[in-house]
Amino acid sequence: MVNRLTKPAEVSPSKSALAALFSVVFLDNLGFAIVVPYLFFFQQSIGGSDFTYGVLLASYSLMSFLFTPIVSRLSDRYGRRKILLPALAISSLSYFAFGTAQVLWLLFASRMIAGTTAATVPVAQAYIADITTDKNRLRYLGLLGAAAGTAFILGPPIGGTLSSYFGYGVPSFLASALALINLVSAYFRLPEPLHMGNSGKTKSMLTSLRETLKQRAIVLLLSTYFLFFLAFVFLQSALSPWLQEVFGWTQLETGFVFFLIGGVSVFTQAVLLPQLSKKLSRPTLVVVGVITLSAGFAALGFSLSLPLLIAVTTVIAFGFGGLYVALNTLISLNAPKEAQGGALGSAWALAALAQTIAPVLATTAFAVGLQIGFPGLAFAISAVLAVVTIPLVLSYRKQAKAQTA
Repeated sequence: MVNRLTKPAEVSPSKSALAALFSVVFLDNLGFAIVVPYLFFFQQSIGGSDFTYGVLLASYSLMSFLFTPIVSRLSDRYGRRKILLPALAISSLSYFAFGTAQVLWLLFASRMIAGTTAATVPVAQAYIADITTDKNRLRYLGLLGAAAGTAFILGPPIGGTLSSYFGYGVPSFLASALALINLVSAYFRLPEPLHMGNSGKTKSMLTSLRETLKQRAIVLLLSTYFLFFLAFVFLQSALSPWLQEVFGWTQLETGFVFFLIGGVSVFTQAVLLPQLSKKLSRPTLVVVGVITLSAGFAALGFSLSLPLLIAVTTVIAFGFGGLYVALNTLISLNAPKEAQGGALGSAWALAALAQTIAPVLATTAFAVGLQIGFPGLAFAISAVLAVVTIPLVLSYRKQAKAQTA
């Protein structure tokens, strides 16, 4: 672990600051989650295909990959609040343009603009790191993840229902309005973390970040983070067309599957993970998450009945919720105070890179799977990718034990 000064373990972050930050994360993710269940069907209605859908998902992630490290590092230098506010404004405009799209190029443009604002997630995580201690960081990062997860509980059924009855524009405009409300709320309720007023110079900040990214522990964690997201996005990208093919479902039913995944993930992050962390170390929690995800991914392609589908997606959501928070916590704890945004932004950029690569590959794998009579091929690939992370996780766990011995 990186040696640095931390606050006393007894100090708790401001409840008002946490409430405001959770509100920002919740509303921002709610807007994003609303479009998830009907995005595939929206692009299909204006001339898109399975392949186009994959490219559309990748276009958002590509912009996130390019802009997230830059924006996150700027938040280390200039402040979290100064970055979050303009990002929310751009997000609102992108959703409005998305709702007015009647041609594919505008749909792509709106999603690419939205991708430039994806840094709100790591900036919010860095904000949590600014106001918490090493001891309680996992708890509050878990609650932040639960806020995002709650948005994914409510967003997909809202988007699926509204798009089914009122067309694709209405939920898109709702997402735009939520981002605007979020901007106003954050402007009045979210203060700048106190330490940001004493930020170091850009040179020292970037030097610290480069040194951080050269650490073996960080390399192992970021490699695991990338493969974890690559595996999960394979599932996420193929899930809607797979449900349509295997179960004959529309965006309405698909929305409720995402509802289940979000619900279990929130329960894991807000309730189970804090309890499990009292008995298991953070590296062990990562191991549990990887094994759980691997098993869930492997079983999903064979889940051809509703009860089995529910059981398997529950297992996957549990693994995702625990692994996501545990990895972010470990990355934060291995990074110096002045490079929290940069380190967490680098992690999110790798997630965005995975989200850029995986959608096209996943939808291609889905199409190939249909041709060979195995629609769940993309999920099998997810399982393999998850298994590959196991040696990395075990190596990090071994190193962490050696450092604490």
